[in-house]
Amino acid sequence: MSVQARPQDYAAAIYDLAVEAWSRPLRAIRQALQDDRTLRAAVEDPGQTTEAKLHLLEKAVPGGLKPEIRKFLGTLLEAGQMDQLDAILAEFERLVRRRPERRVAHVTSAVPLTEEEKAALQANLIKRFGPDLEFEFQVDKSILGGIYLRVGDQVIDGTVAGKLAALRDQLAA
Repeated sequence: MSVQARPQDYAAAIYDLAVEAWSRPLRAIRQALQDDRTLRAAVEDPGQTTEAKLHLLEKAVPGGLKPEIRKFLGTLLEAGQMDQLDAILAEFERLVRRRPERRVAHVTSAVPLTEEEKAALQANLIKRFGPDLEFEFQVDKSILGGIYLRVGDQVIDGTVAGKLAALRDQLAA
């Protein structure tokens, strides 16, 4: 049986690649400007052309710069805002962290679920929690029967062990 990636998996991979394609060279430029006083002085020199400054920055990044990053840096240079690179990177990283985390439904059963049972459970949980839900199934014989479900901070304990514990607590009270 082959496992096929879902559209969400491909989209997440593209997102990660796009973020890395921008953050790596911009961090390299920031580091080069911090480490090399000569480079920093040349980039800050109003007598240098934007093209000359871009050429110096391009040499500071292994493999050079992609055209879109070169254009972005050119915009910063022409606006006289190259000193804002740290703040721009910090904001970029803040926006990246805002990316919604995966929502995972952790499903624990006493016995392995059949494919039909998994499909029915997935359909019901997607109706309740939304379409961006991912599923992790595991087996734990200690729950005796039923299903234990956790999605984020929400827990649904439909296990025999959970019901016995609740009954024991009621009788003790």
